[in-house]
Amino acid sequence: MDDTTTLDAEAGVSHAEPDTKNGHSLHSKALKRLETVPDIKRDTSGITTQYIATGIVNLGAFATGACVAWSSTALPLLLEATPGEHADFQPLNGTHPKVSLTRAQGSWVASLLCLGALFGAVPAGLISEYFGRKKTLLYLALPLLVSWILVASSPNVYGLFVGRFVGGVAVGAFSVGVPPYVEDIAEKHLLPALANFYHVLFACGLLFGYIIGMVQIISWLSVLCASVPIAFFIAFIFLPESPAYLMSQGKFSEAKAALRYFRGIDNDVDEELKTIKESLRNYAKHRMTFKQLFTTRATVKALVVSFGLMIFQQMSGIYPVLFYSEIIFSTFANPLYAPEATYIPSIILGFCLVSSTYFSTMFFKRIRRRVLLLTSFSAMASSLGGLAIYYQLIASNLSSNKTWVPVFALCIFVSVYAAGAGPIPWLMLREIFPPNVRRKATAITAGFHWFLAFGVTKLYQNLEELVKPGWALWNFAFTCIIGTIFVYFFVPETKGRTLEEIQNELEGIHKRRAHRHVIQVETVAVSSS
Repeated sequence: MDDTTTLDAEAGVSHAEPDTKNGHSLHSKALKRLETVPDIKRDTSGITTQYIATGIVNLGAFATGACVAWSSTALPLLLEATPGEHADFQPLNGTHPKVSLTRAQGSWVASLLCLGALFGAVPAGLISEYFGRKKTLLYLALPLLVSWILVASSPNVYGLFVGRFVGGVAVGAFSVGVPPYVEDIAEKHLLPALANFYHVLFACGLLFGYIIGMVQIISWLSVLCASVPIAFFIAFIFLPESPAYLMSQGKFSEAKAALRYFRGIDNDVDEELKTIKESLRNYAKHRMTFKQLFTTRATVKALVVSFGLMIFQQMSGIYPVLFYSEIIFSTFANPLYAPEATYIPSIILGFCLVSSTYFSTMFFKRIRRRVLLLTSFSAMASSLGGLAIYYQLIASNLSSNKTWVPVFALCIFVSVYAAGAGPIPWLMLREIFPPNVRRKATAITAGFHWFLAFGVTKLYQNLEELVKPGWALWNFAFTCIIGTIFVYFFVPETKGRTLEEIQNELEGIHKRRAHRHVIQVETVAVSSS
């Protein structure tokens, strides 16, 4: 029995057609496809290939950031001519239609992206297991492109609603589908750096969305954003499928060719293929259902930790800041920009987010997770509290609004978020869950994340109208303080610890010192004899 048949029997995978159909024609075609990018093919160590491939697949994260930033740049244009309680239809420059929105409709346009992401995140992991990591991610470019076409050409507000929801489905699927592909192609010593690409490219997508806000035309904003999924599709189609997925499907020769592509011609991949085969065998043997996630004490506690971190991450107000940045800055009437250039503070905000996200990898290598989380939530609470005090001073005519305080406070807020509260909850999913439950736990947590993002983004404007912007900021600051307390008492340290040690802590098992009392008794007994 060959390696392919053995793997199929052990992993429980059945195939209607063997891998050797038509001789070795399928294998030769696969090998030829892998030679379509000559510059990467010459990479002897595989490191450059892994970095380039990770950058290409994370264009999905870039597209996600552009979707979020679109609300900040587009909503001021859609809301500025609203005549009353209902949306109407007005011409823009005599040729292009423009939809005017109420504030309530604007909040739906922003938040429906997150609601769509909820419906995309939960099934994405299961779909990729059946259809392949590459095929699933590749086809996500289609709904994203359709969403931008709807947004650019819609004659009424309902087209905007549908377009944002459809785009959100792709956004949620990207958030769940991209990390496993990167984990499958990356070497262990490169994985921490490559895993952070998602957050870096997401921040770059936000900055891109804020920069193109200078166009100030809704249709052109959508066209520029639509170029991202097109670029993703063209670049990603040349990369091979995940070696682990190919192995799970019994395609041993294609899996070996794909792994050799990512490791370079100087590396022997046979040992790594055996490791992948063993991990697939263990995964098939110990696979758990969604129901079984809630039957083990350690897994339940891990879910509590991951859900809690997502709650305080989202309730800190990060998505309202990113979705409504131009509106928030205009609330403070900041004079650092001209009235016709309201996008400048948002661009500054995006640049701070990109730079802090890029350098956060150095913090992950040197500083413990709990320290970063505690510092991040505390600093976020301080910056939001300072901004709330500033707003209340302005409302009481005790301070002039001609200062740099709003830009500085929100730049500190997004910077410390990017160094801790943003990426660490996602990073800890790989560290606190065993491999056999990790993907299901990630899908549930991602769905919960997008549900919270939808709720906070939708209700932010209602909260602002109910208690005014100053008290809304105080609410977010108080949530960050509670998040600091939650991290201190409930979140375990994971840096430099094995999965077994973390699981033992979650189970409540504490290893005693190596039976010191027994050794002492034996020593006494020997000496007395």
